[in-house]
Amino acid sequence: MRFFIRLTLAILIMMFAAPVFAGGGHEGDCKLLGSWIGYDASGSAWWMSTADGQNASRGTLNLEVPASKLFFDGAFSVTELRGSWVKTGENTYDWTVVGFPYLEDTTTMLLAKMSGIDIVSEDCNTLYATDVVMELFAPNADINVDDPFFTEIIPDHAGYRILVNLP
Repeated sequence: MRFFIRLTLAILIMMFAAPVFAGGGHEGDCKLLGSWIGYDASGSAWWMSTADGQNASRGTLNLEVPASKLFFDGAFSVTELRGSWVKTGENTYDWTVVGFPYLEDTTTMLLAKMSGIDIVSEDCNTLYATDVVMELFAPNADINVDDPFFTEIIPDHAGYRILVNLP
């Protein structure tokens, strides 16, 4: 009899503890932390990012945009963008990253700031980027105070969490 009580108790503990150890999958507990790959409306990958932090409320964000020639009418390439993110709702996050647009000779010409809102899906593996704006500033500008001299609105798009997926 004690065996069955212990077995039943163990099964109940595992059933209720499993969602805690799974780390997501339910509305409200998804995290931005991790690496993501983003696609444009045609289905082509064009960015990768990694969100890191001490907790699930704020942290650092690194964004790589190898296809950065898509911006600014192809005039510049842009270095990796680095910045910060902050949790603003159950599964929503505001973010801002900064990089250096440069010409082919790697001469730094300007400052680029990109900001937007990320919404993580209930399954925790899809990210919807909305209200994304790329701004250009003079190299001596204070990006937190000064107005940009050029602004480009980036269409809404989706990204997907990079999962461990061994062959």
